[in-house]
Amino acid sequence: MAYYIGLTFVILLILISLDDFIWDVYYFFSPKRKKNNTNAISYKDLTDTVPGLLAIIVPAYREEDVLEDVIENLIDTNHYPNAMYHIFLGVYPNDPDTLDIADNLSKNHKNVHRVIHIIDGPSSKADNINNVIKNILEYENKKGIRFKGIIVHDSEDVIHPYEILVENYLLNFHKAIQMPVFPLQRMPRIGNIFKNMISGTYADEFAENHYSMLVARNVTKSFVPSAGTGFVISRDIIDCFPDFNIFPVGSLTEDYKLSLLLKQKGFHLYYALEEVERLKGDGKMEREFIATRSIFPSTYSAAVRQKSRWIYGITMQSFKLRDILKNKNLSFGSKHSLYKDWKAKFSNILLVPSYLIFIYFIFSLFLNIPIIYPKFSLSWYLMLFVTIMMIERQILRGRAVKNVYGYKSTFISVLFPPILPFRMVIGNIINFHATLKAWKMNLFKSSAKKRKKKPSWNKTDHEFLEKEVLNTFRRKLGDVLLCKNLISPNELKKSLEKSKTNGMRLGETLITEGIVSEEDIVISLCKINKEIYFEIKPNMVSKEGIDFFGKDFLLQNFMAPIMKTRNTAVFAISNPDDKERIINLLKDKKIEKEVIQFIYSTKENITNSLEKMDKEYLDEIKIIEKLIEEDILFLEEGLIALGYQNTEKNINEILYDMGFEEQGNKGLIFN
Repeated sequence: MAYYIGLTFVILLILISLDDFIWDVYYFFSPKRKKNNTNAISYKDLTDTVPGLLAIIVPAYREEDVLEDVIENLIDTNHYPNAMYHIFLGVYPNDPDTLDIADNLSKNHKNVHRVIHIIDGPSSKADNINNVIKNILEYENKKGIRFKGIIVHDSEDVIHPYEILVENYLLNFHKAIQMPVFPLQRMPRIGNIFKNMISGTYADEFAENHYSMLVARNVTKSFVPSAGTGFVISRDIIDCFPDFNIFPVGSLTEDYKLSLLLKQKGFHLYYALEEVERLKGDGKMEREFIATRSIFPSTYSAAVRQKSRWIYGITMQSFKLRDILKNKNLSFGSKHSLYKDWKAKFSNILLVPSYLIFIYFIFSLFLNIPIIYPKFSLSWYLMLFVTIMMIERQILRGRAVKNVYGYKSTFISVLFPPILPFRMVIGNIINFHATLKAWKMNLFKSSAKKRKKKPSWNKTDHEFLEKEVLNTFRRKLGDVLLCKNLISPNELKKSLEKSKTNGMRLGETLITEGIVSEEDIVISLCKINKEIYFEIKPNMVSKEGIDFFGKDFLLQNFMAPIMKTRNTAVFAISNPDDKERIINLLKDKKIEKEVIQFIYSTKENITNSLEKMDKEYLDEIKIIEKLIEEDILFLEEGLIALGYQNTEKNINEILYDMGFEEQGNKGLIFN
């Protein structure tokens, strides 16, 4: 009997896993593997791309503990111009604490908007997002703009400073994008191995899926599922849904079902695995993924609850396998990808019994009990093959964890202990329990009335990081210079040491040593501080401003008047540290602090533009001045547009690309 139980079980394992093994072997030797889309975009590509208006949706119900910190961190650390993205917070009228925070955020930041649902919460997450999308469309009509894309994030996300830059760039080539999602993990130590065991299972699985599996699916144009956060859709996709209900309301995994719907409509969800180089505090270099990060559940019950929802929504609710196999619009690769997702509701059930049989097999080697896998029998050879497949999966997981989290995490993930690592076993037990719960949800549905009821938001409680930890995600001058390939890691390390010894700023040291130009330092600092940099030219300086202030005064203080509107005077300066001094000088000239706006350029550009001032004032500046005067553009929007006027496109085309369709068209009257 033991032999037949073992034989039956090992055959089931082979049937359920063989396609994964074949796929791994095929992909490893496939030339497509070399087309891995990692590290494909240069920083110059990102910053040279005209920034389009982007809408960021953050649905929130009872998120008063994290929402404010998340939004403030997003605004404070990302490198995308504040004027070019708007955050829409989806909240409910019966959630006063979250509502108050959303209200304060919208008052403190002009690009944050509170969207109150017309019904009490919680509805479903999909319903919340759909309601926000409809409000976004109303906002577009009111402002005469068109967003380039819509980004969906959760209310506990740590968003990488370069993420929005990457999404803006990729939207020029793809209609739907998924950024990587990697759970946040504390550095492994002996004291926290077991404490972080549950959250570590998420890290292992997301590393394997988002470092390996989704890359393979992407390069083979197979089905790529959305992760529900770090998910971007082009504004054009919304027009493909006549009722604008983009996210399927009746699904517990609305993100997965939407990505499948998009695939069936012919939109491939592009998976963007990009990484940058950073110099750590200990002087060592590291590669860092441009990914969404967040804290995942750390308790067994919370993990089971969350994963049961995922398993039910993906494998039992999103599609029927027979419909997928018959679908002529899906490639073989996509059908296989969907099959891999679908079969999890069966393969997860085999996990715990496989451990029990393995334990029995070990005992049978030493005790006088029936042998389950007699040596050199059919079942023995099949068991050996299953073991090879298991080790192969373990190696691939270890490779992914190493690349995302490092060697320490790899050891705990797949080698602690080597044969049956605790974290993998616990993760499989969670998946087993969650799958049983999902089957229970599927098989024991209540009345037909309840089946028709839209699912409510089965959300997870969230927590966020301390400010000291968040500081490690900020970009510093050295990070930007490395990313732009303007400095080598060794040069950066030595310059940091010199700066510390001499009491100088890093930028000053780099310029003094002749490693990086003043212009590169100014541009990089502007990116970090989200200031506007111009390569000032003689035809960009205001003759009226020179006549008013005097050329000698302007040259002495390295400042150039650029434009003056009804409410604001814009000056180019070279040093952010000079702001207060120059403001005080301008006060003496009867110019109030409230109307002064600074942009940045180099001392050389400012001096040259003042000395060679062109009487023919740049037409583009006249256009922007008039649009600002007529309240068609905000000042920052106009200045950003001017920053790209050296490209091949004229100012009207630039405004159109930014999303100011009406403004771009109005600008045509100045041509």
